[in-house]
Amino acid sequence: MSYVPPHLRNSTTDTAATTVTTLDTNHFHSYSNLSSETNNSSNNYLNSARRSTVNYTSPRTVSAPDIVFPNWKPSERVLRLTPEQIDEVRLRLNLDVIVAPDSPPAPAPIESFTDMCLHSSIMKDISFHGYTTPTPIQAQAMPVALSGRDLLGCAETGSGKTAAFSIPMIQHCLAQPPVRRGDGPLALVLAPTRELAQQIEKEVKAFSKSLDSFRTAIVVGGTNIGDQRSELRLGVDVVVATPGRFIDHLQQGNTSLSRISFIVLDEADRMLDMGFEPQMREVMQNLPQKHQTLLFSATMPVEIEMLAQEYLTNPVQVKVGKVSCPTANVLQSLEKVPENEKIDRLLGMLVEEAARAERFGHPFPLTIVFVERKTRCDEVAEALIAQGLKAVVLHGGRSQSERELSLHDFRHSTTNILVATDVASRGLDVSGVAHVVNLDLPKTMEDYVHRIGRTGRAGSSGRATSFYTDRDMYLVAQIKKAIVDVESGNTVSYATGKVARRMEKEAAAAHKEARIALSKVSLLGTAPLNVEDKYKHMIFPAMARKEGAADDAWDD
Repeated sequence: MSYVPPHLRNSTTDTAATTVTTLDTNHFHSYSNLSSETNNSSNNYLNSARRSTVNYTSPRTVSAPDIVFPNWKPSERVLRLTPEQIDEVRLRLNLDVIVAPDSPPAPAPIESFTDMCLHSSIMKDISFHGYTTPTPIQAQAMPVALSGRDLLGCAETGSGKTAAFSIPMIQHCLAQPPVRRGDGPLALVLAPTRELAQQIEKEVKAFSKSLDSFRTAIVVGGTNIGDQRSELRLGVDVVVATPGRFIDHLQQGNTSLSRISFIVLDEADRMLDMGFEPQMREVMQNLPQKHQTLLFSATMPVEIEMLAQEYLTNPVQVKVGKVSCPTANVLQSLEKVPENEKIDRLLGMLVEEAARAERFGHPFPLTIVFVERKTRCDEVAEALIAQGLKAVVLHGGRSQSERELSLHDFRHSTTNILVATDVASRGLDVSGVAHVVNLDLPKTMEDYVHRIGRTGRAGSSGRATSFYTDRDMYLVAQIKKAIVDVESGNTVSYATGKVARRMEKEAAAAHKEARIALSKVSLLGTAPLNVEDKYKHMIFPAMARKEGAADDAWDD
């Protein structure tokens, strides 16, 4: 019996109760398979504590072969490292590794691909693509994944995390019985956007280039579902997918969950933000009992911690540098510009930057300009091109092929300026972006953080310039306060996720309340004003400041 979508699972009157299966291992998952629930698809989707009654066998496969978790070991040199030496390596790589008190210690970080004892074909492809030394996230996450442990990885897209899960995933697939026609996949990667999924698939193919029979499929919206269907039914080793389109194929019986034993949730925080939680849970609840889960997130909101507690078993948590603060290497500047002068100011700034680059013989720095609307996106790009600058656009109104061409030209520096809406503010791994310009500020602090996180990646420095008007004053006050907080070591102001958004809304409501109260004060003269201490900083600055107390650093 194939995968059954939630709304069709209770069409029969018989329900079968099944028993709990317990596995004698630290990293394999074990779930209860309970009787069918009510005929309510949303309850079935969101019932995170239960496992739906689905037979995971593909209609084209009588029985799935046993899953193999190889007994991987690193080189003898790594095995001889003392706890003190391991701590020293982690400190040098700026790694923070956490395991539960009752869990085995995490594998040691490995600073050489050779010491990871990888398959010879993988090593050949690593060398072919010029990889010499693992990045910090690769040095620690790869040994964890190769050892079969669940992983919660906190690192930005530009840190090399795609290779950190792709290489162990390929190694895991090579240990399994071969995929047959109509079989597979053995591994699944879920990503929030088409662009990120395409980048991941490209990297998986790069590290499996020497493996003739290794097949990878990409399953995303905006492309021909018929071609995807044919590819899946031929049998694949790895599927890289966006959650919605993958569920479509499951419902049509084009693929199966029966052999998946390695799953990666990449940019999990973004998938939650985009509303993919029901689809993520639907996949996770219906996987075979034996599987390994790797969850990667650039930020660590409460929702991600809850997801990890639910679907990861005794995970090793690996953090690289600061988490939830993608602004540490970004020089942020705010500039008040009237709405009708923004484009002229942008043109002046970028033309001057182009002249400076030409004068010193440097290439024009890769720049992303964020705007609010699709029509404005095209307008700004045309204005830049009219000034002799090379610019392309990226927004939801463009076809998939047009978006891919824009990204290709920008990534390969054929053009130096990408004008985009928020479709590009997360998940894109374009190395070397030096400058982010917010021509229009976003509505929320979280979107601001995601935008400026396109620069200053993987340890490099970057700039973020934001134009604002009077309508943006509340967000500008948040940004200024966050910059000061980060300088004092507090990164909470840059937190993301549903809880952070709720707190932001509460603060905005309090800000509005304070402004209304202030207007009453101006009408009533010296009437007393009662405002909670934690909201007093939101009141109009003139009320709180005395003569000579202005902060010159924030003067407009």
